[in-house]
Amino acid sequence: MLTLTIKQLAARKLRLLTTAFAVLLSVAFMAGTVVFTDTISATFDTALAEADEGVDAYVRTPSEIDRGYGEPGPRLDASLAQTVASVEGVDDAALRINGYAQVVGPDGEPVGDISKHPAFGTNWVAVDDLNPYELASGHAPGNDGEIVIDKASADKAGYQPGDVATVLTKSAPRQFTIAGIATFGTADSPAGATAVLFTDTAATELLATPGQADGIAVTADPVVSQADVAAAVQAAVGGDVEVITGATLVAENQSSMAVNLAEFGTITLVFAVVAMFVGAFIINNTFSITVAQRTREMAMLRAIGASGRQVKRSVLIEAVVTGALASGAGLAAGIGVASGLGQLMSAFGFDMPDGATVISPNAMALSFAVGLIVTVLSAWLPARRAAKIAPFAALRDVDIDRSAGSVRRAVVGTAITAVGVTALLAGLGGEIALVGVGALATFVGVSVLGPVLARPVAKVFGMPLRMRGLSGELATRNAMRNPKRTARTASALMIGVGLIGFITVFAASAKTSMAGSLETEFTGTHIVQAGGWDNSTGLSPDLADELRSTPGVDVVSQARMSAAVIDGSATDALNAFDATTVDEVFVLGSVEGDLDSLGADGIAVSAERAAEQGWTIGSTVPATFPSGDTTFVVEAVYSGGTDWVGSMFVDLDALVANGGDELDYRVYVSGDEKAITSVAAAHASADVLDKDAFLDVVNSDVDTMLGLFYALLMLAVVIALLGIANTLALSILERTREVGLLRAVGMGRSQVRSTVRWESIIIAVFGTTLGLAIGTFFGWAIVRVMADQGIDTLTVPVGNLAVVTVIAALAGAMAAVMPARRAAKLDVLKALAMA
Repeated sequence: MLTLTIKQLAARKLRLLTTAFAVLLSVAFMAGTVVFTDTISATFDTALAEADEGVDAYVRTPSEIDRGYGEPGPRLDASLAQTVASVEGVDDAALRINGYAQVVGPDGEPVGDISKHPAFGTNWVAVDDLNPYELASGHAPGNDGEIVIDKASADKAGYQPGDVATVLTKSAPRQFTIAGIATFGTADSPAGATAVLFTDTAATELLATPGQADGIAVTADPVVSQADVAAAVQAAVGGDVEVITGATLVAENQSSMAVNLAEFGTITLVFAVVAMFVGAFIINNTFSITVAQRTREMAMLRAIGASGRQVKRSVLIEAVVTGALASGAGLAAGIGVASGLGQLMSAFGFDMPDGATVISPNAMALSFAVGLIVTVLSAWLPARRAAKIAPFAALRDVDIDRSAGSVRRAVVGTAITAVGVTALLAGLGGEIALVGVGALATFVGVSVLGPVLARPVAKVFGMPLRMRGLSGELATRNAMRNPKRTARTASALMIGVGLIGFITVFAASAKTSMAGSLETEFTGTHIVQAGGWDNSTGLSPDLADELRSTPGVDVVSQARMSAAVIDGSATDALNAFDATTVDEVFVLGSVEGDLDSLGADGIAVSAERAAEQGWTIGSTVPATFPSGDTTFVVEAVYSGGTDWVGSMFVDLDALVANGGDELDYRVYVSGDEKAITSVAAAHASADVLDKDAFLDVVNSDVDTMLGLFYALLMLAVVIALLGIANTLALSILERTREVGLLRAVGMGRSQVRSTVRWESIIIAVFGTTLGLAIGTFFGWAIVRVMADQGIDTLTVPVGNLAVVTVIAALAGAMAAVMPARRAAKLDVLKALAMA
């Protein structure tokens, strides 16, 4: 049987190739995703290790909240550096001062896109072992009016040493002379970010607070270990600050960066799993068709003594060989996919740092194993069916597909779908794993129901085609004749289109909800923002101060954010506003209490949040900031505007008092546009947006993510279309005599090609219709759950979904090109002579 199986594989190379290609693409995407994320992680790890390579100990103020990489924390007294430098075993010490700084180009535009990459400033460290930057040209800043910038920024802007450039910080824009241009180790920039380096004095003034620093980096004498010098420094500085080893600092930074990268890695891996799931449908369908086509062959084997177990083993061996060859090729292709992912991210504006490709043996082994296991499991049911073929089956040509009328299939499919829907809705409350299981079960349930739906749906879709004559009639009947095959083939496309439909509906709903919220809850005229990628970038508070003193500007309300833990619950960001004017730019509904009295120790909460927590006016609320613990008093309860101000907020004074961010995230303004723009012009990163322009920016960001998700889903769609082509090619082999007979009675080659194409289009539109129905349901479900987060208006973009349907139909026609040509070229006499 083994020899026979190998000979069968060798004799049917095309079938082996087409089946293996679906596996290859799936494994390539999974392996490529792992290679890409591992490469990016390793690149950042290397950059972070190089940045602190010479640090043996690091002095900092302890934080009550775990700080992510680049996030600001409590600062310490800069004069402590003198004490540290005098400790026995310390060779040298240098301040670390970090903050927001962005150089402005000669064209008046900021260099770098802070919506995708950070822009930071730091102090130039004179101690070579503690300075990760190396001068490429020019010299270090010799006075407070000089700076050094990274080489990537200098190249983009065309700056040279001696040029004068404006720099944006938390203070008013200021001009500096570029003393030097530096590389970050061997790289032109620190992992894609932009960097401006000042003297210590300028850095404390512009990035931190005069007399304060973020930390003190220490290099030890050669004979002193990191642990010993850290212990000695700790003993010298006392318990108000903490001292960690350089190795610990690197490990913490790498861990924090890994957390930031994990979300992206998870997203891409989800798309890889989707591609693998789609591939499983194609593999299962291919083996099901081939087993059905070889019914007589397998029955003859049973008749001459082969056992059912041997027949089953033969099919599984074929699956193992196919899976192993395809998975192996997929690993090699995965390196190319990893490069493609990097180019894809760059195309969407997310430039990735350069680094050596990292190929993890464990990750490759896992991808190979997944590809092989999925292939074998997908072939398991067809193999079981093959084992049950009776010897008498050799006396008949083909089985009749009665799956369309199966009551059992209808009941089981409905039950699985119901379980999936229930799990999905339950998981949307916060259990992401349950959401995934629910979505998977929903797809499986609809796939089980597919054959029940295939015949009536194909009949409806075929009605217009029948008007086109014989080709349309035969295409419709062919799609209806084997509903199980039609449904399996369509199900693969259904998954990819379903996810496309889901993100399309969700994006449209998000846009509509934002537009409605902007119109009803924002009463200002303009929003000024810099569009930074995190809390470490933003607008100088000087901008808001200048706007307040400008004629023609009526209301100004600043907005900031800070990491915090409120009453034991961590928040992504606690909002802070100018409490005296926030209700002049937002509709907060009925307000109980007094917003003007928030001050440094008051908090305003939404009525819904207050009810959940049992808070009333005067309730105390414990809070933890990076700088330590504090207690707020509920001074106001509001009923509206939560889409903009959140479920709670504090006054700017409270954020300042607790060491929060000093940059404005946005400034909400009411006033004359010319007056606002005239002030903002000096702050190059400040975009003055009216309501329409703000919506354009938001919609553009949504469209960018939408395009990225579409691109990641395209591989799953390509695999599904490959499955349609494979199914048609195999079905043509099954219908060889039928095609020969039709040709013999006068059917032309063009009619044969049209028949195959129309059948492909029916299958593609069937899968697309199922997918869009499921995707729309998923969109409705998530909008329902996210109503309290501002996305509360379901919008079904009929036009966009219609375009998806048309594209799917055209893609189906393209998938049928090769099978249609093969069918049209069949030799009539040979086809009629086939037994």
